[in-house]
Amino acid sequence: MGLRRVLGRVGLTVLGALVVVTLAAATYDWTSAGTVPVPPLDEHGHTVRAGGLTTHYEQWGQSGPPVVLVHGFMESAAAWDRVGPELAADGFRVYALDVRGFGYTERRGPYTLAGDTAQLRAFLTALHLDTAHHSSPVLVGHSSGAAIVGDVARTDPAAVRRVVFMDGDGTPYGVGPGWVHHLFVDPYATAVLRLATRHTGLAERAYASACGPTCPPFDPQQWLTPFRVPGAESALKAILGQPLIGLTYAQERQVHVPAAVVYGSQDPQMGRASATATAARLHTHDVVPIPGAGHLVMIAAPHAVSVVLQRLSR
Repeated sequence: MGLRRVLGRVGLTVLGALVVVTLAAATYDWTSAGTVPVPPLDEHGHTVRAGGLTTHYEQWGQSGPPVVLVHGFMESAAAWDRVGPELAADGFRVYALDVRGFGYTERRGPYTLAGDTAQLRAFLTALHLDTAHHSSPVLVGHSSGAAIVGDVARTDPAAVRRVVFMDGDGTPYGVGPGWVHHLFVDPYATAVLRLATRHTGLAERAYASACGPTCPPFDPQQWLTPFRVPGAESALKAILGQPLIGLTYAQERQVHVPAAVVYGSQDPQMGRASATATAARLHTHDVVPIPGAGHLVMIAAPHAVSVVLQRLSR
């Protein structure tokens, strides 16, 4: 009888706590609702309608060999703002697109690897970055973006001159069990997302941890505004409600275009062993560490990354 009473009290306490948390989350969701308009295009900004989707992208340079930069999870084309101009100054035509669900590309699913791959292929065709126009690009994918460029290289090798995996092994492995995503439900999901994407202090700490001491100060406009435009919140919830995109090891071994792996030497998500193993699956020995850089290597060491990409894009 005593045990039953204890268990009953524990159950009531847990239930009470759940009710309080749920009410707090629901109240926060209600009081923090609202969106901001998509900012006007900057001097390098463009949009293109391709594959039934309006894709936002940045471009630097009007001539030269094409290089297409694909960002990773919770990033946008703006992540390449320090690398793109330097590559263009060295004679390359550089494009950085916003993957669907991020940046200022139209929020329209499916938010899957197949959907992201289709977006990139349609983007390349729309901008005549293809064999038909003698303009096959080098594709560079950062973090989860490596899976997207890898999938294009796997399924349409003739369309790719070279593929570069940067700070990412192109797989969904090592990011936790898939069932966790099914727990991402409202009102908690919305509250967590708004806390993470609207409160500068939290986002700034995450940025500093991922980027390291050599990075410029955190820019809330660049990193947080894309998550407040219309449709951004529902898109991000859809993305987080499923496992991270990625190729299997077997699929990566099907990539047979020239490849390279670039990573920050201080990246906690991809060390030398992981980079070497990824390169082996891609049938290459071209593994390049960027000294002192963290996971956001293109922001932490833009000149070093530009030098490497110049070599790989010749």
